Amino acid sequence: MFLVFNTMKKYIIVLVAFTIIVIACRKKVSLPSSFTPTPYELKVPKGFPTPVVPLENPLTVEGVSLGHMLYYDPILSSNGKTCNSCHFNDKSFSSPLFISKTGVKISVPPHVNLAWNPEYNWDGTAPKLDLLPLADFGPDFFNTNMPDLVQKIKNHPKYPLMFKQAFNIDDVAQLTSDELQLKIVYALSQFMRTMISSNSKFDKMIRHEANLTSEEMDGYQTFSTEVGDCFHCHGYPLFTSNTFNNNGLDSIHLGADLGLFIVTKNDFDKGKFSAPTLRNIELTAPYMHDGRFQSLEEVVDFYNAGVHWNSPNIDPLMTKAAKKYGLNLSSTQKANLVKFLKTLTDTTFIHNPAFINPL
Repeated sequence: MFLVFNTMKKYIIVLVAFTIIVIACRKKVSLPSSFTPTPYELKVPKGFPTPVVPLENPLTVEGVSLGHMLYYDPILSSNGKTCNSCHFNDKSFSSPLFISKTGVKISVPPHVNLAWNPEYNWDGTAPKLDLLPLADFGPDFFNTNMPDLVQKIKNHPKYPLMFKQAFNIDDVAQLTSDELQLKIVYALSQFMRTMISSNSKFDKMIRHEANLTSEEMDGYQTFSTEVGDCFHCHGYPLFTSNTFNNNGLDSIHLGADLGLFIVTKNDFDKGKFSAPTLRNIELTAPYMHDGRFQSLEEVVDFYNAGVHWNSPNIDPLMTKAAKKYGLNLSSTQKANLVKFLKTLTDTTFIHNPAFINPL
């Protein structure tokens, strides 16, 4: 018995000594004294407008790479959540529905072509992409413990060097919580600006690389003429006007249904919501700000015959003389319109190696 105990004791001593040696010999990440980030050349698709990139957060290769990692890393949260927890690849980086702690239902907007948005969120509560993810650190999402996050970053095998290369930060512990959050958000927004979708069947048709079927073309005619009148708010190439509109969803606006009014307090803005992009719309159900419609067919039926024409501040586009009693589309026209909308699906976008989980 003594021999066995003595042998085990020696084994434990050797194991502890070996562990101490390994820890002592482990080299810390060597940070350069200074680093100049590499400018990132954003490839703007032909026909797209030039995006505005703020001077305070220019696109860099290193910043985009850091943002890509952080987008998928639960290191930012105390509950295991990531940006990807609400922005699924196969749903064009959106998710079906988010229900807040107060019970408000929110259809999660997709992360697609955000470089061209002037405001963000359905009601415009985020004026800049570079500030949009700041709310995620709060209790409704990440519930981030900032002291823990600092230590996790400092002890990470890659992040100290990545923060140095992206923002010339020698030690994240030297930043205030607000400063660190802002740098993280800057990296995330840089990555999200690169998330560009421009390779749908419709794009290929525009480039003479594919043809629409007769049904899809019929739907396109409905979409792009006064017959369906969709193009005013959802025109090519972004398929959004990036404006706020009251499309007649409700005749009375209360609570979260007040829309832009929540931000501006202007009565004229009651019921106005951001016109969403229709790119990858097939993947982003349910629809409208509160997810009230489960299918594209339901959306088309609403515009065809369900608009509340007496809604205060309703957009003039919704009350043209020819639309006063609905669009009066036939069942074939409605079905073909849905078929056209599905030509805006870009499968290469959701499978792009530059956007998928790098961890």
